Amino acid sequence: MDAGTLALTSALALEPEAAAPVAAPTEFRLVLELDAWLPRLAGDFTDDGANVDVSDADLHDAELSFAGALQIVRDRLSVGVRGFSFATDGGGEVTTPFTLGGLDFANGEQFSSSFSWWSVGVEVSYDFYRPLAQRPSSWSEPVAGWTPAANGADLSVYGLLALDITAMQRELSNETTALRTDANEAFFDVEIGIGFELSFDTKPSFPIVRRVSFTAEAAYGINSPMGDGDFGSASRLEADVSAWFCDEGAVFFGYRIVGGSFDGDELGLDGSVQGLRAGLKIEF
Repeated sequence: MDAGTLALTSALALEPEAAAPVAAPTEFRLVLELDAWLPRLAGDFTDDGANVDVSDADLHDAELSFAGALQIVRDRLSVGVRGFSFATDGGGEVTTPFTLGGLDFANGEQFSSSFSWWSVGVEVSYDFYRPLAQRPSSWSEPVAGWTPAANGADLSVYGLLALDITAMQRELSNETTALRTDANEAFFDVEIGIGFELSFDTKPSFPIVRRVSFTAEAAYGINSPMGDGDFGSASRLEADVSAWFCDEGAVFFGYRIVGGSFDGDELGLDGSVQGLRAGLKIEF
């Protein structure tokens, strides 16, 4: 090896190694969810020591309601707002005598009733385990020699924290005696929970749908009346299947239960609103 070649080789050896490329941060995404919900009220009114089934007050019909959510998503973290509004009414002839809100309803008397329940809240979730990803958890190292799962399959398990404001209103009128009672309550709910999402590509075998995903989550916590009353429980359970017709849009079908034990000064309820739902998901 001549002197020139030796000098060139030595110079190249002394040059610093090129830095490894840094992965670009994941972009923020917005996910809008709108659904038509067909829930019914179930359970018992419990204020003033009562134990009156909601069907006795003719407030058990399924009603078309609307709900929605807007999430900001980046990598494994999601922050969003969500809410729903439900209302039902009833009436007729009393067939099961009851006393509610300090008002008596005797057998054979005529009555009318209404009930509304709306809720709005914030939910924060984090995917802490993704077994099919190159980095299964946020604290683990990338898997050496990792290859994507077949059919683009992905599974994420996430934890969530939710804060909600819930408001309820009930009106009862005894048409026979011309007496009426109204009750209004608002509650603050705190819930923690867990959920999962399983998705996979379907375009090769079913071209109309690009992707299918299954999602389910459950949360449980406590509620406190924004006034006199006692602490109670709060719970939520949702499950749905989504069919993505394009990368940005999907239709979904599922079931939702929102309930708990609510103990306010004017109104108490040990029950839930629950029913089928269907809607659209749009990503921006």
